[in-house]
Amino acid sequence: MIATFYLIISAMCFMALYYSFKLWRQHPNPITLLILIPLLFLWLDNFAIATGKWVGEGPILTGMTYLRFYWHWQMLPLYMIVAGALARRSGFCWAQPKWVMAIFCIVAVFFMIDDVPYIWQVQFQPACYGDTYRFVINVPAGQLCEGTTALAKQASPPPLAAIGVNVTLMIIGFMMWWKDKFPWLALPCVFMFACAASGAIPGFYWGQLIGNVGEPIFNIGLIAAGFKYAGLPKPAAASVAAPA
Repeated sequence: MIATFYLIISAMCFMALYYSFKLWRQHPNPITLLILIPLLFLWLDNFAIATGKWVGEGPILTGMTYLRFYWHWQMLPLYMIVAGALARRSGFCWAQPKWVMAIFCIVAVFFMIDDVPYIWQVQFQPACYGDTYRFVINVPAGQLCEGTTALAKQASPPPLAAIGVNVTLMIIGFMMWWKDKFPWLALPCVFMFACAASGAIPGFYWGQLIGNVGEPIFNIGLIAAGFKYAGLPKPAAASVAAPA
């Protein structure tokens, strides 16, 4: 049953990918491209978990595991750049100076570089959750597969990028809600934050699954913000056109 839920979440991620592609086709600019890129393999995160038991231990599952982890680590920080760009397009005065946008870019690059060492350090091991089988860095409590022994606890990337991106977009989303009566970035960010928090509750069996539900909802909110703001003129162009 757990595997079925992960397949549903994977389908939701595909839906988000489809609409992000439509967004990019409608407004082909760097903002929409940066929304699209992380979504290219978000579906794989849940698909690998859902199908791991059927695929079995081997090069296919190992390949999916490496791709889903490393894509997440390196692509998620791009949303920090998207946050700054959406803030500029939505007309916030504080976001217009180039140095402000530079800060968003620097933070994104920092998050990417900070995770690079883990690419060569981690060793994946099997974990069993319900009827799923997947590879993880550290086996959560109660998910040790029968006949296996957990490795010593390994260092893994702290969720700085995930928390930083979500909180930043949440704040900007609430500002959009206040200014433009547009709640559809803030609310998905709050939902994502709540889902992620449930996954961190010790002993909560459904927490891991609920934590993954937040990802497609979060991205759908980001796509909605893209449809509203990404097609607006750049700040400089808007200020030139204003007198007319």
